Amino acid sequence: LDSYKEYIEQLPIIDPPEIFDMSQNANISYQKEESMTIINTILEVQPRLISGGAGKSSDEIVFEMADLILGKLPEKLDLDEALPEMFEPDSKGRINSLSTVLSQEVVRFNKLLDVILTSLVNIKKAIKGLAVMSDQLEAIFDAVVLNLVPGMWADAAYPSLKPLGSWVKDLELRIQFISRWMDIGQPKSFWMSGFFFPQGFITGALQNFARKYDVPIDALKFRFEVLTHYRAQIDVAAAEMADQKFDDDAYSTPDDGVLVHGLYIDSASWDDDNMVLGDARYGVMNPPMPMMHLLPDPEYEVEEDRYECPLYKTAERAGTLSTTGHSTNFVIKCLLPSDKPDKHWIGKGTALLCQLSQ
Repeated sequence: LDSYKEYIEQLPIIDPPEIFDMSQNANISYQKEESMTIINTILEVQPRLISGGAGKSSDEIVFEMADLILGKLPEKLDLDEALPEMFEPDSKGRINSLSTVLSQEVVRFNKLLDVILTSLVNIKKAIKGLAVMSDQLEAIFDAVVLNLVPGMWADAAYPSLKPLGSWVKDLELRIQFISRWMDIGQPKSFWMSGFFFPQGFITGALQNFARKYDVPIDALKFRFEVLTHYRAQIDVAAAEMADQKFDDDAYSTPDDGVLVHGLYIDSASWDDDNMVLGDARYGVMNPPMPMMHLLPDPEYEVEEDRYECPLYKTAERAGTLSTTGHSTNFVIKCLLPSDKPDKHWIGKGTALLCQLSQ
């Protein structure tokens, strides 16, 4: 009996992630989550600074942040200035489905921009004493002080877990992606994470193929061909700001289907040597996924060495149940090559993400 007690006392207090078939990265994620919860709790109970001392008051911080955001974002995206060729109908009077997707995205982003810009103008007036600080403006004020996305903005926006600073930078990149599409036409590779509603983009790509080959859209499945190239949107945006092209000569626009980039891998990695999914590397939380060619195929039969990897908008993965029967956070199942059985990846919770939480 003593030997049993001694053995039990030597067991770790906290179960290691390996016994649940998870990597050490799961423990890192847990610790980061706990740390952020503590930090956010401390920030929430901090008193609002009014004046005095060498530091800035909360009013000054929010006023400067409002000016900064107002200077970064356009008032609206003008679809009338888009390239006319994109909206020319074909011989049957049909407009390119991806151009329709672009129009819908512009409407969604314009609604979000209106909410953000209007609230920031009003909160500046309230800080100056020229308007009443309503409950809504008070909530925005408190969120900006804590570097959180205000609830009013989040309700009008796409799902995101980013803090305010990263969220604004991400919104800038999305606006630039859509603006560039309007100005010069469809990009060679689409930034999957930059869409307000990526499911609409997926449907548009299928619809274009269905119209071209006169096949029912319900009969189409995507063949996911992983390329050897990586493409980060922040690098693409920097090149575009300098009037340069980013790696566009490394690949050509496909005749059918679309190229996509900007996805991340959760609880796994990508093996560039063997072009298959690989186990997560220690300390590398969410490595980027290479570019993929989404090719519609009416006769595609899924190979046995493919893992049906779910693609989610955020790392939260959870969402509300939509009319399609899927979570609103779920985008599509990506059939990725693998040399391990499905249960290996399912046990680890392997998935693709459109965006990170930082």
